[in-house]
Amino acid sequence: MKKYNTLGELLTDYRKHNKLSQTDLGAQLDVDARTISRWEKNETLIKAEKEKDFVEKLLIPYQVIRNLNSDNPIAIYYNLKLRTYSFTAIAKMPPSASWYKEDISFETERIRLISNESDIQFVEDIQEMNKNPKQINPALIREAAKILPELNLILKDQSDYYAGHMTILPLKYDTYLKLRKQEISEGSMAISDLATNFTGTPLVFYYYSIYADSMDNTYYLVNRLLAYFREKRFEDYIFSGISYRKKKVEILKEMGLKVIWEQPVEDGSDIIAVFLEGNLDMFLFGKTV
Repeated sequence: MKKYNTLGELLTDYRKHNKLSQTDLGAQLDVDARTISRWEKNETLIKAEKEKDFVEKLLIPYQVIRNLNSDNPIAIYYNLKLRTYSFTAIAKMPPSASWYKEDISFETERIRLISNESDIQFVEDIQEMNKNPKQINPALIREAAKILPELNLILKDQSDYYAGHMTILPLKYDTYLKLRKQEISEGSMAISDLATNFTGTPLVFYYYSIYADSMDNTYYLVNRLLAYFREKRFEDYIFSGISYRKKKVEILKEMGLKVIWEQPVEDGSDIIAVFLEGNLDMFLFGKTV
C-alpha cells in the first residue's frame, strides 16, 4: 500500500495505473480535462454530490475519498491494484489465519445476502478491476445465492457503499473433480454444474471470490464464513477454490487447505493460479470431526 496525503496524488496515480489521460478520466466522471487537472493539483475539491461517481464509476472506496477530499485531508494507505485501504501502516499488514477466529461471534449489520443484479455487477466489476482471469458466468452467482444464501454475501460500508463480498458456489462433486484435474476451467462452468439440491456427500463449497476493501471488512466476511462451518459441523465436505494472491494462499494453508496444483496465468504477468482443497475442521476445532 502507498500512503496518500492528498486527493490529487491519488487521482494522478489512478490515471497512470489505468493508463488514462485526463480527458479519458474526465469522460468517465462527466467533467472536462481542466477539472481533472485542478483536482490533481489540489486546486479544488470534489463536490460532495460528485463523490458517489468516484465510488461507483472508479471503484475507489468511499472512505478513501472522504479522507482525502477535504481542506484538511487525513492521510490514508491505499492499494490501487487490490482496492484495499488502511488507516495506519500497522493495520495494512496482512494478519495470520488465527486472527480471523479470535472472536467468531463478532458480527456486523452491514452484511446482507446477494439479492439483486447490482450486487452481482459489483462482484464482476471487482473481478475485472483486479484483472482476475477466472471470471464466471454471472448467472452462476445468481443461482448460488439462491441455493446457498448464507455464503453469498454483500458487505456495505458505514455510508452504505459496497465494501466487499463473498461468493461460494455449491458444486456437484463431478464438476469439482474436473476442476481439480484441470479438465475444465472456472469460466466454462454452467448452472448445471451447481448442486441445486446440495444434500449429497461430499458437499463441495467452492470459493469463487472473497474480497473486502480493508482488513476490518475482510474480518467480517471471513468471520461469517468460519461461523457457518463451526455451526454446521458437516460430516463430509470439501472447501476448495483457486487463489491468485500469495498471502491469501498462505492464509488458506494455515486454515488447513492443501495445494493441489499451481500454474502461471497465461496473460504475460507473473501471477500464479493455485488450486487448494481441504476443510476447516482442524482449524476450527483442533481435530477432524
